[in-house]
Amino acid sequence: MRRFLRWWPLLALVAAGALALYGLRPPRPRPATAPATEFAAARTLPDLDSLARQPHAPGTAAHAQVRRYLLRRLRALGLRPRVQDTTLLLLHGQPTLAHVQNVVAQQPGIQAGGRAVLVLAHYDTQPHTPGAGDDAAGVAALLEGIRALRAGPPLLHDVEWLFTDGEEAGLLGAHAYAADTARLRRRVGVALNLEGRGNAGPSLTFEVSPQNGWLMRKYAQVVPAPLASSLFYEVYRRLPNDTDFTPLREAGVSGLNFAFVGGFPYYHSPADTPAHLDLASVQHHGSYLLSLVRQFGDHSLAATKAPDCTFFSVPGLGLLRYPATWSLPLVGAAALLLLLVAAVAQQQRRLAWGGLLGGALAWLGGLALVVASSWGLLAAVRALYPQYQAFYEGTFYNSLAYQVALLALGLAAWSWYYGQLGRRLRANTLVGGALLVVWGLAAALAWAAPTSAYVLTWPLLASTLAWGFSQLRQPGQPAGGLALVATWLLSLPAVVLLVPLTALLLALFGLGQLVLAAGLLLTLGLGLLLPLLLPLLQRPGRARPAATGRPAPRASYALPLLGLAGAAGALGWGHLTSQPTPAQPQQTHLYYFLNATTRQGYWLSALPQPDAYTRAVLGSPPAGPAPAGLPGHPAQWQPAPPLPLPTPQAFVLTDTLLGAQRHLALRLLPGQPACTSLLLRLPDTTAAALPLAVRVAGQLVPTRALARSGLLLLPPAPGGTTLELVLRPRAHPRLELLSRALGLPPAAGAPALPATFVPAPGYNSFTTQVRQTIRL
Repeated sequence: MRRFLRWWPLLALVAAGALALYGLRPPRPRPATAPATEFAAARTLPDLDSLARQPHAPGTAAHAQVRRYLLRRLRALGLRPRVQDTTLLLLHGQPTLAHVQNVVAQQPGIQAGGRAVLVLAHYDTQPHTPGAGDDAAGVAALLEGIRALRAGPPLLHDVEWLFTDGEEAGLLGAHAYAADTARLRRRVGVALNLEGRGNAGPSLTFEVSPQNGWLMRKYAQVVPAPLASSLFYEVYRRLPNDTDFTPLREAGVSGLNFAFVGGFPYYHSPADTPAHLDLASVQHHGSYLLSLVRQFGDHSLAATKAPDCTFFSVPGLGLLRYPATWSLPLVGAAALLLLLVAAVAQQQRRLAWGGLLGGALAWLGGLALVVASSWGLLAAVRALYPQYQAFYEGTFYNSLAYQVALLALGLAAWSWYYGQLGRRLRANTLVGGALLVVWGLAAALAWAAPTSAYVLTWPLLASTLAWGFSQLRQPGQPAGGLALVATWLLSLPAVVLLVPLTALLLALFGLGQLVLAAGLLLTLGLGLLLPLLLPLLQRPGRARPAATGRPAPRASYALPLLGLAGAAGALGWGHLTSQPTPAQPQQTHLYYFLNATTRQGYWLSALPQPDAYTRAVLGSPPAGPAPAGLPGHPAQWQPAPPLPLPTPQAFVLTDTLLGAQRHLALRLLPGQPACTSLLLRLPDTTAAALPLAVRVAGQLVPTRALARSGLLLLPPAPGGTTLELVLRPRAHPRLELLSRALGLPPAAGAPALPATFVPAPGYNSFTTQVRQTIRL
């Protein structure tokens, strides 16, 4: 019984953490029999089956089929959709000339013609995925939202429904829609974007526009199951990620961005089918969509911006928010409280001021130990299971097992380390030093990203109060029942805020290097819990003679052994589930490239190591580096027979001399049937060879862009594209044309994929590419 009383605070904290994780669940999907004015995920099933029946990248017949389906469904819902059919030239990143076909439908409000609520999702996919999660779930949610809204009373404002094209290839449809910035700002009051980065889990409100105070006030009033945090966006905007909301936000439109992030191994995979999609995630999408469209659609959209606020969801309490300007004063209050408790401890001779620095260094040592153990575990998993590296961030379907092992190993290393430190350093030194480091990090967040500082500030205030209560008892005296309960209650903010954040971070980063941030969160949480945990890391020491003072404490190995046992069990679980199945297939990468000018063919793969499938095609890759000029930066290569494939062509339309300039017009043809992209490039970069001017399909293109990375036609016009060049009279530059079509050439003799293998995501994976070089 005494042992249980010793351990009950920790067990109760574990229970609180489990409840916090339970709060991350998306709402249950509503059945098709739900009232007509409610969003019911079950009613989206027919749309999901039609939208995600097969991959539908731009330029494919399936893509046109999905667009026609959308037009039929919108007409059946009583709207009058139109297609925004336009050509767009984008020069950031890979220069792209894109043919975009957005589907737009307007639902008139009582005050039609004013500022509207814009709701959007993209209907295209990457080449090999049906895209149930990304983004058929968003498209189907929009269709069900339209039905539910039309079943109720009309809204005050118009609602514009936008189904964008070409998101996967660079937000092409969203850029086309946002091109007229003045019209966009005049027309759109608030924008809501639905995305998917997997096929399961809660839908996160992961991005808000700047000056979000008004938005989040309206959001907090109506959203039934909010899962939002101002920290999410602070992290997101520092990552190299964009969505269709990005061009709208850059144009100054206020809005919110939503996505579910569970089921990461299915992201962009052929296995991202409706059968694998969690309808609860679609229901969560719908709960946001319906409540917010009704909220914004019936309120004035004249002024949608207000000073930023800090906001975060707490299970059972909903969304908490306060002005971002409170961040620095709260950190200042935490500093004053920390100094006050440290001064009391120093006055009672339980702490030396220099000891705070020693305790801070000790915490940093614990962080280094936890991160090193996590890095070592990840390196071992990569070495033992190289097949995982075909997935984004090396995240196989069993990644949760390794994430649990990572946290358990970190707990074991940290608890052993602090158990040893407890034999040599005072408890106040360890606690005060850890809290000092947390305060420093909170102050840095409050300065650099004020709306994110809450995640450390509130746990720090509570843990500092818990440390202060410990100063009220005599040295060596165990905490009484009331003091222990108070310490436990003051430990809850650290658990309630950091446990869900850690779970979401693991879902986001899988087994990539950024998952090491979980080690930082673990160490922060354990440091904040030190007032409660330190007694569990020690046990009474052996008696000493009276002259030597009280017995020295000994380290307790209960927590380290528990952590090691958990890590071992999780690793065993990971090993038992490491083999692919038809439901959880292995991704593999292979493509064929033909240099039609030199008549050389190659098998290429981006996999760092061959797997069972690519080994059958590539055999033993040749020694030495790959030949220069191969597309897609392959990690493996093997010469292949040059096949008689259709090659891209350039036919001269006109070639005339006008004064001191040569004007050349060409018709570019992709060659391969069902070609999804054509890359044209002028590799000669000398000043004499560079064109004076270039136009592609009537669009003026910078010559340096063509020489550096080329221009991607996406998709190329089947009837050809006009290229106009203004050259110096004696200039005869080379023109490179690289066509890309989906699938491997049948004549190449590659074996069929086994049931447990699927193409890896990406625009090179399982394609046939042909390059032709032409002297102009």
